[in-house]
Amino acid sequence: MNNNKKVIIDFDGTLAASFDLFIEAMRAAHTKYGFRNVEDDEIEPFRHYSALQILKFLGLPLYRVPAVTQFIRSYMSKKIKTLPLASDWQETLQALAPDFELAVLSSNSNQNIQTFLNQHELAYFSEIVSDVGVFGKVKAIRKLIKDNGWQNKDVFYIGDEIRDIKAAKKAKISSIAVTWGYNAEPALITHHPDHLISNSNALIAILQNGEPKSA
Repeated sequence: MNNNKKVIIDFDGTLAASFDLFIEAMRAAHTKYGFRNVEDDEIEPFRHYSALQILKFLGLPLYRVPAVTQFIRSYMSKKIKTLPLASDWQETLQALAPDFELAVLSSNSNQNIQTFLNQHELAYFSEIVSDVGVFGKVKAIRKLIKDNGWQNKDVFYIGDEIRDIKAAKKAKISSIAVTWGYNAEPALITHHPDHLISNSNALIAILQNGEPKSA
């Protein structure tokens, strides 16, 4: 393994195709907590919102976010084994594992992530950073880098949301946005990730061959 190369991968929407289950969980949370529901014709516009815009859209105050997040994690844990991989990750990770140190960083629970990884036989990750707050990814990335003695220039963060791109930029690491997750491609492009990919196997060329950054 070349320890100069580090890849941090988001879980929901990036590794796991969990968007539909997330909407289902949000609707269940709406019933319990009384914030605005997401109607069928609002789902596509929903994918263009940032995390703060989503909270505003739902009418969900910040102080309620921890409780709602915990409810959603618990709801999703009951169906986590039904979730498919979001892209060709088995092939991608098998190709990357010999040369890269791989980690997962997510707002989801450690139990949910471990269950999913075991279900899909993805035993490629040296570390799982879980239960990260909705707006806590920058701090979590910085801590992961510091605790492991990594150099920012050697670290890539792969995610499917606007907040993933923002977190990578604030943490001063490279961002790779995926088009198959929670945020729609036009919304991701607006925030200028270093790379934008539509299949996980595109990572192999970017990471192994040093493909130039996208515009």
